[in-house]
Amino acid sequence: MKLKTGSKSGQLSLDVLVGLTVFMVTFIFILQYLPSIFVVQRSDISLSSDAYRISALLTESPGYWTNGTCNGTNWEDHWKDSEVTVRAGLCDGKMCELSIPKILNFSEMYEQEGYDSIANMFGIENYNISLQYVYSNTSYPVYSYYNGKPLLLIGKPIPKFKDVVKYCRIVYLNNASFTYDITTSEYGVNKTKILNVTAPVGVFTFVVTKTQIWGNGSGSWIIVKISKGNGWGGEKILRIPSNGGSLSPGVYNVAGQISAISGTVNLTVISHNLAGYLIYSSAGQYIAGRIVAKLVVCVW
Repeated sequence: MKLKTGSKSGQLSLDVLVGLTVFMVTFIFILQYLPSIFVVQRSDISLSSDAYRISALLTESPGYWTNGTCNGTNWEDHWKDSEVTVRAGLCDGKMCELSIPKILNFSEMYEQEGYDSIANMFGIENYNISLQYVYSNTSYPVYSYYNGKPLLLIGKPIPKFKDVVKYCRIVYLNNASFTYDITTSEYGVNKTKILNVTAPVGVFTFVVTKTQIWGNGSGSWIIVKISKGNGWGGEKILRIPSNGGSLSPGVYNVAGQISAISGTVNLTVISHNLAGYLIYSSAGQYIAGRIVAKLVVCVW
Protein backbone atom coordinates (compact mmCIF):
# COMPACT_ATOMS: atom_id res chain seq x y z
CA MET A 1 0.00 0.00 0.00
CA LYS A 2 1.32 3.37 -0.94
CA LEU A 3 1.63 6.08 1.71
CA LYS A 4 0.07 9.40 1.07
CA THR A 5 2.37 12.32 0.41
CA GLY A 6 3.11 14.33 3.59
CA SER A 7 2.28 11.45 5.95
CA LYS A 8 4.23 11.50 9.31
CA SER A 9 3.84 7.79 10.10
CA GLY A 10 7.04 6.20 11.59
CA GLN A 11 8.57 9.51 12.69
CA LEU A 12 9.55 10.39 16.31
CA SER A 13 8.63 13.64 18.00
CA LEU A 14 11.31 16.05 19.24
CA ASP A 15 10.38 15.38 22.91
CA VAL A 16 11.01 11.66 22.50
CA LEU A 17 14.39 12.27 20.83
CA VAL A 18 15.50 14.62 23.62
CA GLY A 19 14.37 12.15 26.29
CA LEU A 20 16.21 9.25 24.65
CA THR A 21 19.35 11.36 24.29
CA VAL A 22 19.32 12.39 27.97
CA PHE A 23 18.69 8.78 29.03
CA MET A 24 21.52 7.40 26.90
CA VAL A 25 24.02 10.03 28.09
CA THR A 26 23.11 9.38 31.72
CA PHE A 27 23.23 5.62 31.25
CA ILE A 28 26.67 5.75 29.62
CA PHE A 29 28.00 8.04 32.37
CA ILE A 30 26.79 5.66 35.09
CA LEU A 31 28.32 2.68 33.31
CA GLN A 32 31.69 4.44 33.20
CA TYR A 33 31.57 5.90 36.72
CA LEU A 34 30.35 2.99 38.84
CA PRO A 35 33.23 0.60 38.09
CA SER A 36 35.76 3.24 39.14
CA ILE A 37 34.01 3.56 42.50
CA PHE A 38 34.26 -0.15 43.17
CA VAL A 39 37.87 -0.26 42.00
CA VAL A 40 38.85 2.43 44.56
CA GLN A 41 37.01 0.58 47.33
CA ARG A 42 38.69 -2.69 46.46
CA SER A 43 42.05 -0.91 46.31
CA ASP A 44 41.64 0.57 49.80
CA ILE A 45 40.67 -2.79 51.23
CA SER A 46 43.61 -4.46 49.52
CA LEU A 47 46.09 -1.85 50.76
CA SER A 48 44.83 -2.11 54.34
CA SER A 49 45.25 -5.86 54.15
CA ASP A 50 48.79 -5.48 52.77
CA ALA A 51 49.85 -3.03 55.50
CA TYR A 52 48.51 -5.29 58.25
CA ARG A 53 50.02 -8.43 56.70
CA ILE A 54 53.50 -6.92 56.38
CA SER A 55 53.47 -5.57 59.94
CA ALA A 56 52.35 -8.96 61.25
CA LEU A 57 55.04 -10.85 59.31
CA LEU A 58 57.76 -8.52 60.55
CA THR A 59 56.72 -8.39 64.22
CA GLU A 60 55.25 -11.85 64.82
CA SER A 61 57.64 -14.06 62.82
CA PRO A 62 61.42 -14.55 62.91
CA GLY A 63 61.38 -15.11 59.14
CA TYR A 64 62.97 -18.02 57.32
CA TRP A 65 65.51 -19.08 54.70
CA THR A 66 65.75 -22.15 52.50
CA ASN A 67 67.99 -23.42 49.72
CA GLY A 68 65.77 -26.39 48.88
CA THR A 69 67.70 -28.75 51.13
CA CYS A 70 68.29 -26.86 54.38
CA ASN A 71 66.22 -24.18 56.07
CA GLY A 72 65.88 -22.22 59.28
CA THR A 73 64.72 -18.99 60.89
CA ASN A 74 68.17 -17.36 61.10
CA TRP A 75 67.80 -15.80 57.66
CA GLU A 76 70.03 -12.90 58.73
CA ASP A 77 72.99 -15.33 58.53
CA HIS A 78 72.12 -16.69 55.07
CA TRP A 79 70.48 -14.01 52.90
CA LYS A 80 73.83 -13.26 51.23
CA ASP A 81 74.29 -16.92 50.22
CA SER A 82 73.68 -17.87 46.60
CA GLU A 83 70.49 -19.72 45.61
CA VAL A 84 68.77 -19.01 48.91
CA THR A 85 65.13 -17.92 49.25
CA VAL A 86 64.49 -15.56 52.15
CA ARG A 87 61.42 -14.06 53.77
CA ALA A 88 62.49 -11.54 56.39
CA GLY A 89 61.02 -11.40 59.87
CA LEU A 90 62.23 -9.30 62.79
CA CYS A 91 60.75 -11.18 65.75
CA ASP A 92 63.21 -12.36 68.40
CA GLY A 93 61.38 -15.21 70.11
CA LYS A 94 58.26 -13.43 71.35
CA MET A 95 55.60 -11.47 69.49
CA CYS A 96 56.54 -7.81 69.00
CA GLU A 97 60.01 -8.40 70.48
CA LEU A 98 62.42 -7.42 67.72
CA SER A 99 66.04 -8.42 67.19
CA ILE A 100 68.60 -5.72 66.44
CA PRO A 101 70.71 -8.06 64.21
CA LYS A 102 67.63 -8.96 62.15
CA ILE A 103 66.68 -5.29 61.78
CA LEU A 104 70.19 -4.30 60.72
CA ASN A 105 70.34 -7.15 58.17
CA PHE A 106 66.91 -6.19 56.82
CA SER A 107 68.19 -2.64 56.21
CA GLU A 108 71.39 -3.96 54.64
CA MET A 109 69.41 -6.30 52.37
CA TYR A 110 67.42 -3.31 51.13
CA GLU A 111 70.60 -1.29 50.50
CA GLN A 112 72.38 -4.08 48.63
CA GLU A 113 69.56 -5.81 46.74
CA GLY A 114 67.37 -2.80 46.10
CA TYR A 115 63.78 -1.65 46.39
CA ASP A 116 62.26 -4.40 44.26
CA SER A 117 63.72 -7.21 46.38
CA ILE A 118 61.59 -6.18 49.38
CA ALA A 119 58.57 -5.43 47.16
CA ASN A 120 58.71 -8.91 45.62
CA MET A 121 59.29 -10.53 49.00
CA PHE A 122 56.03 -9.17 50.41
CA GLY A 123 54.05 -8.88 47.16
CA ILE A 124 53.57 -5.10 47.19
CA GLU A 125 54.34 -2.19 44.87
CA ASN A 126 54.86 1.04 46.83
CA TYR A 127 55.98 1.00 50.44
CA ASN A 128 57.79 2.79 53.24
CA ILE A 129 58.79 0.86 56.38
CA SER A 130 60.42 2.48 59.39
CA LEU A 131 61.01 2.34 63.14
CA GLN A 132 60.01 5.53 64.93
CA TYR A 133 59.68 6.85 68.46
CA VAL A 134 56.29 6.21 70.07
CA TYR A 135 55.41 9.92 70.13
CA SER A 136 56.35 10.36 66.44
CA ASN A 137 53.59 11.51 64.08
CA THR A 138 52.96 11.85 60.34
CA SER A 139 53.85 15.54 60.17
CA TYR A 140 57.06 15.25 62.19
CA PRO A 141 58.37 11.68 62.15
CA VAL A 142 61.13 10.96 64.68
CA TYR A 143 63.08 7.91 63.55
CA SER A 144 64.88 5.39 65.72
CA TYR A 145 68.67 5.65 65.45
CA TYR A 146 71.44 3.14 66.02
CA ASN A 147 75.15 3.92 65.77
CA GLY A 148 74.45 7.32 64.26
CA LYS A 149 71.99 6.39 61.47
CA PRO A 150 68.30 5.38 61.19
CA LEU A 151 67.80 1.86 62.51
CA LEU A 152 65.15 1.02 59.88
CA LEU A 153 64.05 3.39 57.13
CA ILE A 154 63.45 1.75 53.75
CA GLY A 155 61.25 2.39 50.72
CA LYS A 156 60.07 5.41 48.77
CA PRO A 157 59.24 8.80 50.31
CA ILE A 158 55.60 8.85 51.42
CA PRO A 159 53.54 10.93 48.92
CA LYS A 160 51.60 13.86 50.35
CA PHE A 161 48.81 14.01 47.77
CA LYS A 162 47.87 10.36 47.42
CA ASP A 163 45.87 7.81 49.38
CA VAL A 164 48.30 6.08 51.75
CA VAL A 165 47.39 3.29 54.16
CA LYS A 166 49.44 3.22 57.37
CA TYR A 167 49.63 0.51 60.03
CA CYS A 168 51.60 0.89 63.29
CA ARG A 169 52.74 -1.58 65.93
CA ILE A 170 54.37 -0.89 69.29
CA VAL A 171 57.43 -3.13 69.65
CA TYR A 172 60.22 -3.93 72.11
CA LEU A 173 63.82 -3.75 70.93
CA ASN A 174 66.18 -6.30 72.44
CA ASN A 175 69.82 -5.31 72.97
CA ALA A 176 69.14 -1.80 71.68
CA SER A 177 70.68 0.05 74.62
CA PHE A 178 74.11 0.58 76.13
CA THR A 179 74.63 0.30 79.88
CA TYR A 180 77.42 1.98 81.82
CA ASP A 181 78.31 1.57 85.47
CA ILE A 182 78.25 4.84 87.45
CA THR A 183 79.02 3.37 90.87
CA THR A 184 81.77 5.23 92.72
CA SER A 185 84.56 2.89 93.77
CA GLU A 186 85.94 4.67 96.83
CA TYR A 187 85.32 7.55 99.18
CA GLY A 188 85.90 11.01 97.74
CA VAL A 189 86.58 9.75 94.19
CA ASN A 190 83.98 10.56 91.49
CA LYS A 191 83.11 8.25 88.60
CA THR A 192 83.58 9.90 85.18
CA LYS A 193 82.31 8.67 81.80
CA ILE A 194 82.75 10.51 78.48
CA LEU A 195 80.31 9.80 75.61
CA ASN A 196 79.53 11.17 72.15
CA VAL A 197 75.86 10.93 71.31
CA THR A 198 73.74 12.10 68.38
CA ALA A 199 70.24 13.53 68.77
CA PRO A 200 67.52 12.41 68.94
CA VAL A 201 68.22 10.62 72.19
CA GLY A 202 65.35 8.44 73.36
CA VAL A 203 66.93 7.12 76.54
CA PHE A 204 69.54 8.72 78.75
CA THR A 205 68.43 7.36 82.08
CA PHE A 206 70.23 7.06 85.38
CA VAL A 207 69.06 4.22 87.58
CA VAL A 208 70.34 4.98 91.09
CA THR A 209 70.08 1.95 93.36
CA LYS A 210 71.80 3.32 96.45
CA THR A 211 73.07 6.67 97.72
CA GLN A 212 75.42 7.81 100.50
CA ILE A 213 77.44 4.63 100.09
CA TRP A 214 80.59 6.27 101.49
CA GLY A 215 79.12 7.93 104.56
CA ASN A 216 76.35 10.40 105.22
CA GLY A 217 78.33 13.61 105.10
CA SER A 218 79.12 14.27 101.45
CA GLY A 219 75.74 13.68 99.78
CA SER A 220 75.10 12.07 96.36
CA TRP A 221 74.71 13.75 92.97
CA ILE A 222 75.19 13.42 89.21
CA ILE A 223 76.45 16.08 86.83
CA VAL A 224 76.18 15.92 83.01
CA LYS A 225 78.30 18.41 81.07
CA ILE A 226 77.01 18.89 77.50
CA SER A 227 79.19 20.48 74.83
CA LYS A 228 79.47 20.42 71.04
CA GLY A 229 83.05 21.62 70.69
CA ASN A 230 84.34 23.50 67.64
CA GLY A 231 83.60 26.89 69.13
CA TRP A 232 80.03 26.07 70.13
CA GLY A 233 80.29 28.55 72.96
CA GLY A 234 80.70 26.83 76.28
CA GLU A 235 78.82 23.93 77.75
CA LYS A 236 75.51 23.25 79.38
CA ILE A 237 75.54 21.64 82.81
CA LEU A 238 72.75 19.43 84.12
CA ARG A 239 72.79 18.61 87.80
CA ILE A 240 70.71 15.87 89.43
CA PRO A 241 69.04 16.90 91.64
CA SER A 242 68.70 20.35 90.10
CA ASN A 243 68.06 22.05 93.45
CA GLY A 244 71.58 21.33 94.64
CA GLY A 245 70.51 18.88 97.32
CA SER A 246 71.42 15.23 97.77
CA LEU A 247 70.21 12.53 95.38
CA SER A 248 67.75 9.80 96.39
CA PRO A 249 67.50 6.32 94.85
CA GLY A 250 65.32 6.33 91.74
CA VAL A 251 65.18 6.67 87.94
CA TYR A 252 66.23 9.94 86.30
CA ASN A 253 65.85 10.54 82.55
CA VAL A 254 67.51 13.57 80.91
CA ALA A 255 67.08 12.51 77.26
CA GLY A 256 64.88 15.53 76.53
CA GLN A 257 67.49 18.04 77.67
CA ILE A 258 70.19 16.34 75.59
CA SER A 259 68.00 16.05 72.47
CA ALA A 260 67.21 19.76 72.71
CA ILE A 261 70.73 20.36 71.37
CA SER A 262 70.69 19.05 67.80
CA GLY A 263 73.47 17.08 66.20
CA THR A 264 76.29 15.24 67.94
CA VAL A 265 77.15 16.33 71.47
CA ASN A 266 79.99 15.48 73.82
CA LEU A 267 78.85 14.37 77.27
CA THR A 268 80.88 14.11 80.44
CA VAL A 269 78.98 12.21 83.15
CA ILE A 270 80.24 12.61 86.72
CA SER A 271 78.65 10.63 89.56
CA HIS A 272 79.38 11.12 93.26
CA ASN A 273 78.89 8.82 96.23
CA LEU A 274 76.28 6.47 94.77
CA ALA A 275 75.64 3.07 93.20
CA GLY A 276 73.79 2.61 89.91
CA TYR A 277 74.04 2.58 86.15
CA LEU A 278 73.33 4.67 83.05
CA ILE A 279 71.14 3.41 80.18
CA TYR A 280 71.64 5.10 76.81
CA SER A 281 69.78 4.46 73.56
CA SER A 282 68.71 6.41 70.49
CA ALA A 283 66.66 3.47 69.17
CA GLY A 284 63.55 4.05 71.26
CA GLN A 285 62.10 5.20 74.55
CA TYR A 286 62.53 3.70 78.00
CA ILE A 287 59.09 2.42 79.04
CA ALA A 288 58.44 -0.12 81.80
CA GLY A 289 62.12 -1.03 81.92
CA ARG A 290 62.46 -1.77 78.18
CA ILE A 291 63.39 0.03 74.96
CA VAL A 292 60.15 0.64 73.07
CA ALA A 293 59.60 1.92 69.52
CA LYS A 294 56.90 1.98 66.83
CA LEU A 295 57.03 0.00 63.58
CA VAL A 296 55.30 2.02 60.84
CA VAL A 297 54.27 0.34 57.56
CA CYS A 298 52.93 2.56 54.77
CA VAL A 299 51.67 1.26 51.41
CA TRP A 300 50.00 2.99 48.44
